[in-house]
Amino acid sequence: IPGGPGGISPAASPTPPLASNYALTLTYTHIHIQRLSPRPGKEARLLLPLSELIGCSCPRAPAPPLLVLYWYPPGKKRKGVSRRRQVRAYLSESRGEAERWSAAVQCLLRGVPVTADTEFTRSLLPRPRRLLLLVNPFSGRGQAMQWCQTHILPMIREASISYNLIQTERQNHARELIREISLPEWDGIIIVSGDGLLHEVINGLMERPDWEQAIKTPVGILPCGSGNALAGSVNHHAG
Repeated sequence: IPGGPGGISPAASPTPPLASNYALTLTYTHIHIQRLSPRPGKEARLLLPLSELIGCSCPRAPAPPLLVLYWYPPGKKRKGVSRRRQVRAYLSESRGEAERWSAAVQCLLRGVPVTADTEFTRSLLPRPRRLLLLVNPFSGRGQAMQWCQTHILPMIREASISYNLIQTERQNHARELIREISLPEWDGIIIVSGDGLLHEVINGLMERPDWEQAIKTPVGILPCGSGNALAGSVNHHAG
């Protein structure tokens, strides 16, 4: 339990009728959240799998010493599975405690080897991952950029991922760009569009002098086109 016993209490509303206190326990796979007061009831316990957590943050001063958790639990819908964003903020007894918790959670999310004796600080974290986002603003009847700003970029920021966003301006723009850029600067290339932009990126990778290494670059596609058949096929194949 980073910070010792006592846990972390939630952020209070301006005029709370009763303050609630919580104890948080962190394991390698879950965050256990136990409400201590008022009297524990039916919803007093929450078991949050780290596999559903995309990130956390501790806002800088003068903001209160909060630990903010962002996660996307799966929910059922008529066809398949959907995920909805959930946010919880807990008010810590001190900023140092909140920062230790934030560092500890991020270490586990990034796969940093830790033990119960680890002193959690941000210095343990590897550099932020870097993504190159390529957006075709004409995709999805011209709504791709709007979807990117309202849905995609907030998730990327919550996951503490740095990125560079480029809007394509013409046919084969992405192909030419990928053919020339320095790929080691990026951990992955994300296409925010339909199927056509992905074809340009793959062709650009294969036309590079170092194509044998370049084609190993992780490439993702976020379905913001009109049909999105390829993204649908990838998800279906992945179960």
